[in-house]
Amino acid sequence: MKGEGQTPPAVCPGFDIHYPCYLNPGFRPDMAKRLKDVKESYFDPYLKEDLGIVIDRSFRPATEILIDTLDEGFACALSISGVVVELLEAWYPDMLDLLSRAATHRNVELLAETYYHSVAGQFRDLGEFETEVLMHRDLMKDYFSAVPTTFAHTDYSITPSTAEVLSDNGIKAAIIEGDSGPALDSDPNHVYTYNGLPVIITHCNLADDIAVRFPWRDWDRWPLTADRYAEWISISPGECITLYLDYRVFGDTIGAETGILEFLHALPAALAAKGVESTHPSDAIARFPSHGDIGETAPPENQQRTILQQAALQALEEAGNLVADKKVWRRLLDTENLRRMAMRSTSCGKTSYPTSQQAAHDHFITFMRVLSDLEERSAPASRSPRAVLSLRCVSPEKAFHFSSHERPIGYAAHSLQEFVNILEFAPDDVVNYHLERGDFTRWIELVIGDTTLAKNISGITDRNELRSTIQKRIDSLWKRIR
Repeated sequence: MKGEGQTPPAVCPGFDIHYPCYLNPGFRPDMAKRLKDVKESYFDPYLKEDLGIVIDRSFRPATEILIDTLDEGFACALSISGVVVELLEAWYPDMLDLLSRAATHRNVELLAETYYHSVAGQFRDLGEFETEVLMHRDLMKDYFSAVPTTFAHTDYSITPSTAEVLSDNGIKAAIIEGDSGPALDSDPNHVYTYNGLPVIITHCNLADDIAVRFPWRDWDRWPLTADRYAEWISISPGECITLYLDYRVFGDTIGAETGILEFLHALPAALAAKGVESTHPSDAIARFPSHGDIGETAPPENQQRTILQQAALQALEEAGNLVADKKVWRRLLDTENLRRMAMRSTSCGKTSYPTSQQAAHDHFITFMRVLSDLEERSAPASRSPRAVLSLRCVSPEKAFHFSSHERPIGYAAHSLQEFVNILEFAPDDVVNYHLERGDFTRWIELVIGDTTLAKNISGITDRNELRSTIQKRIDSLWKRIR
């Protein structure tokens, strides 16, 4: 807490403007076979209408408020995904025009991000991550005449590899999340460096006071007013408080009836009255000295991947070399898809929502059905259709479920590669149970459809030999299509 007479910290507000291409929960593989445009069946058929509702409830009123406050001297950063620009251009150009007025305002700094708001930064190969960073930079230049140099790295932990890619592509600084990765043990209200890249850290507690706790009537600090919030910021320690908020918080995920839009309108003046200056991320990094380099730490428990998330992420990365329609694949990379596979979503400026195990599993099933169908439909255009079909992932209904005497142990393989990976750690009694029954051979022959591999592993009883034989086949198949 600041002592009396001490200078209040600056505040660095940022808004994440994105709208996911939600999947169609009713998708079934036979639907896509009757349509010329696969997107008609993969994605929510009410996407346009639902986006229109979000615009009316949130995007339009929040942007009108924001432009008014910008005219009065408020400074903030905007991160605008390529996906939302595409959707607005196609369906709601008037909203894109309004958003452009804000994005090109002299008091706005545009942030860099991945074009598809994607999980590509979690892949082992960061080629797609780099591609999307450059795609987004080109889009910002074309639409808003700006080349962002600060990257919003808030959906998953920054790593030495992603930091290196950013630095190599003209990114001079990054915003990272305060509840993840290397920021864990650091006071968020300062500038730091990470592997030589300057970073500022989001203040998750203060961000969640708005994004999560604002509508809670049982919160001991409800109702939250702009004056009270500005007071909290003014007495906070440090030099700069970074707030990075999902734009949909204002009027959509938190409804207008709560007063959230009035809060947004009143906040800039309340901050100014407390002597709190709003500033851009790049200005904060240039203005305040670095408090040292942030070391490596593991992600917190609430950000570690679930089994479903890990399976989906691996399948997504492998699909990048199998699918013919890259645009559809890239829309599947949206961070929202992995977020919905967790029992509880992380917050830090995003609305937090608990979900049931069934809901998370249902979303995973839909996701894998879509991805599997996309891969299968891509096979005819490949150099080796047979290789694509052997390497593709399969839907959860066709996955190999490891069990011991017909009792599932909680692991399922949706592809040959995932099958090999699970064989490495599956208990001996489980492996032996399936070997004795011939389950592995039968699944590879009848579900994966690789009769050559099924014949090669028939009769193998040694786990290591089994893994080696399948992995050699996988490597051979990849060579056919690369």
